[in-house]
Amino acid sequence: MKTSAHFMSGTMMSKALLTTLLFLTFLNGNAQTEVTKNVIVDAAGWKRVATLDASAGRGYNEMVLFTRGGATTPRIVKISWFKGWSNYGGLNIVSLSNGGLWSKARITYDGTQSYLEVNFTKDIPVLSVYQNQSVWSGGEIIGGTLPDGGGNVVVSAKVGRVNYGEDSFFLGYNGNAGIGTTSPDAKLAVNGVIHSKEVKVDLNGWSDFVFKEDYNLPTLEEVEQHIKEKGHLKDIPNTKEVKENGIHLGEMDAKLLQKIEELMLYTIEQEKRIKKLETELANLKQSEK
Repeated sequence: MKTSAHFMSGTMMSKALLTTLLFLTFLNGNAQTEVTKNVIVDAAGWKRVATLDASAGRGYNEMVLFTRGGATTPRIVKISWFKGWSNYGGLNIVSLSNGGLWSKARITYDGTQSYLEVNFTKDIPVLSVYQNQSVWSGGEIIGGTLPDGGGNVVVSAKVGRVNYGEDSFFLGYNGNAGIGTTSPDAKLAVNGVIHSKEVKVDLNGWSDFVFKEDYNLPTLEEVEQHIKEKGHLKDIPNTKEVKENGIHLGEMDAKLLQKIEELMLYTIEQEKRIKKLETELANLKQSEK
């Protein structure tokens, strides 16, 4: 009985020891997956931030670059990258700052090694670079003073508030969003075709002023003269202006409606004249009988 109890006690102690060792191993291995290095950016320009696994750089990971301290910090940007065996890859960028110390990111290949590079806008005495390998795999942060970038560019993307799919969708620091463009000049700028079932445009006014009694309707002679001199209708942009500036849908619809309403007034006036002439002609024929 004592022997059995002694045997069971030893077995339980062995299991407990094994469990403890496994747990410590897990903690140790998991801790090693998170790496933060403080590096130096000695000047503005392209710098290599990380080497990518093997010569081809195959893998995927996330790097977080951030600064600490000072009235205008932190500045932080997260770069998610993917690199295949050959020269293809992808970049997604998210910046949590209103402006930054970096303008672009890219993956390069110098014939031997692949790199994640960042284009810095100024020198940074202390830059922290964070990497978590617990979910992602691939890449190693370069320590010390970051070396200059270079080599063949595999893929690149501009840094803004958000940049998904290498400039496919871009949200700038000013709040303007671009699809197919990284220089959106409005709240939404699209470089391509928009397919929609319906578009609603809010306007402050419409063209019904044409029907007011005090509206100065130009004569058809004046319209003809303007066309001869300018080559387009009055208040309508010419070809050169449209090519340079495009058109505003709401404004253009209002102007086109103005011309349609003017045409309607001309038509009504012509109808009155035609009926008057028909009446005069009928009276003339009646008087000749």
